[in-house]
Amino acid sequence: MPDPTETVTTALRVRFAPSPTGSLHVGGARTALFNWLAARHAGGTFILRLEDTDRERSTSESEAEILRVMQWMGLDWDEGPFRQSERDDIYRDAIDRLRAAGVVYPAWESAEELDAMRAEARANKQAPVVRGRRDWSDEDIARFQAEGRTAVWRYAVPLPGKTVIEDMIRGTVTFDHAQIEDFVVARSDGTATYNLAAAVDDLEMGINRVIRGEDHISNTPKQMLVMRALGGTPPEYAHVPLILGTDKKRLSKRHGAASVEELEADGFLPQPVRNALVLLGWSYDDKTTTFTMDELIEKFDVRRVSKSPAVFDMKKLEVMSGRYLRTLTPEVFADELVHYLDATGYLAARGEHAADIARRSAPLVQRKLSRLTEYDHLAGWLYRPLEFEPEAWDFLAQDIKFAIQTIGGGLGRLEELEEFTLEHIRAALSDQLHIQGVAAREFLEPQRIALTGQMISTGIYESLEMIGRDEAVSRYRQTLAKVAESWQGGA
Repeated sequence: MPDPTETVTTALRVRFAPSPTGSLHVGGARTALFNWLAARHAGGTFILRLEDTDRERSTSESEAEILRVMQWMGLDWDEGPFRQSERDDIYRDAIDRLRAAGVVYPAWESAEELDAMRAEARANKQAPVVRGRRDWSDEDIARFQAEGRTAVWRYAVPLPGKTVIEDMIRGTVTFDHAQIEDFVVARSDGTATYNLAAAVDDLEMGINRVIRGEDHISNTPKQMLVMRALGGTPPEYAHVPLILGTDKKRLSKRHGAASVEELEADGFLPQPVRNALVLLGWSYDDKTTTFTMDELIEKFDVRRVSKSPAVFDMKKLEVMSGRYLRTLTPEVFADELVHYLDATGYLAARGEHAADIARRSAPLVQRKLSRLTEYDHLAGWLYRPLEFEPEAWDFLAQDIKFAIQTIGGGLGRLEELEEFTLEHIRAALSDQLHIQGVAAREFLEPQRIALTGQMISTGIYESLEMIGRDEAVSRYRQTLAKVAESWQGGA
């Protein structure tokens, strides 16, 4: 471990330190993005550290998924990933140094005794903080050991005293030591706790700015005390606000996707997700809501993050996503669509020609999608035989005679076409519309249903051209037969 009294390099060194006990939730992803942008803006170093001191809940599967999602978001790291589970020797050395400095002590209290301490404090209208006894006799300790007790090591928070954080977002935040309990730095088995490991890692890795959620702010004075006891200088801190749902309650699955994995599965691409995340608490000005990654790197400053809670709104993300999809070239959009449909197993379930159909249909859906999951709703009919959604069939059934007349008129014009191209299809159906003298929707909706079986689909003219004359005529005739059968059955 390097000497923590050495001058910290002026180059910015930030870290993202998730716990691999689950998925990468929206708040964690925003924290990762803020740290990554801060490092890239300053030409500094972005360090990835996996805080897996919770050995029972941390899993290799969760770790692999966190790394995959960060790569999906485009957040590369310069150092790491470091795992706290592999750094026990470093933590043991730090604990020994704290013992030598006399700032930690062995605490023998049982869980029941600790609960009684806190209950008494509450009864006396005091903060329920723990102060372990430090005057146990040799006989007491022998008795505890005979009972099977093992001591933990607690940091002796100096009293009276205060720890002050000059937070880059929240300003000056002061913690009275009377409100901070003597926190555990080493468990009874000798392993380091989170606050000890995080403090030692930040010192050892030369971290000089910590950007993290405000739910960690109560840990900060404890970590600062450890760092100073080890002879080091704490980094700058920036505690970003919590993320709420649109009901102003803490973000959870009831608000829709609460993790980046869910957003990915819901058909959002990395770029709009990054854009939505960075605007959760940060803004460049009052009007700019869309940024490229290069623009974010250039403009990001953590000091512009608001201290007020941020609201994550799925509808706003959908708007951003739709705008982004429409900016892609047709080729890039088709690549993204096919990749997504392939990764989700959609194409494999629809036969050997599914990828070709998806690529050919991509231009038909690009301007209509806000997320890639909506593709099937618009274009799923291309992969299956003609079948009618209940709503679409009800639309035809409300006036069977009109449906037969309108669909039959369209079929007749399509069969007459010498060239089955978009231009000729549009002209022929437009001409038939005027001949029948009805509103455009009244004429085109039956055409759409006859072809797709749906009320909402890809554009009717483009769909006809794509599917080709033979299949289009076949579907029209199937529809007419079903409508005629229904008419006769009701006669």
